[in-house]
Amino acid sequence: MRHLRLNNGFTLIEVMIAMVILSVALLSTASTTVSVIKGNQVSDRVTEAVALTQDTIEELRNKNFYLGADGAIGGGDDVIDTELLNSNTGNDNTTAAADLFASPDHAYQINADGSETTTTLNSPALTTSVSYLRRSWIIKDNATLNTKTVTVVVGWVETGFNRYVAISTVIAGMRYSGMPGTI
Repeated sequence: MRHLRLNNGFTLIEVMIAMVILSVALLSTASTTVSVIKGNQVSDRVTEAVALTQDTIEELRNKNFYLGADGAIGGGDDVIDTELLNSNTGNDNTTAAADLFASPDHAYQINADGSETTTTLNSPALTTSVSYLRRSWIIKDNATLNTKTVTVVVGWVETGFNRYVAISTVIAGMRYSGMPGTI
């Protein structure tokens, strides 16, 4: 009598090889997922920093910057909001965002919980924080063109590294004939 052998199943070796292949695929998927989550966190912080930088630029563009009767920066009758004064001329030739952030012309005071106040600090020494974004701005006067270059820098610490977002704009002084507000 002949015994028929049916090969209807998998051998133990085949099952083990399949499990190893499946576990390698699942582990690589898990590590990719962790990388994507970390990338999204960094992206969220950068997006928040860019929005904060743009908001600050718009705030500063709406400040008073009137040239006096002589039509030039530096005359005694210029009307310029304190947030647009170049209070730290030592950083006028600095271009690196980290250096600009460390010694800005102005920054907002930070509360213990990381929230900003409307109190403006002149020439503060700043450091980055893991807990919150910190913004500062640098003013550079251009007497030849009667403009101010405003660079806003937002800094924070992410995964042990200092991160910065910097945006610059040029604001032209306006001439007025008489009292501020009458152009």
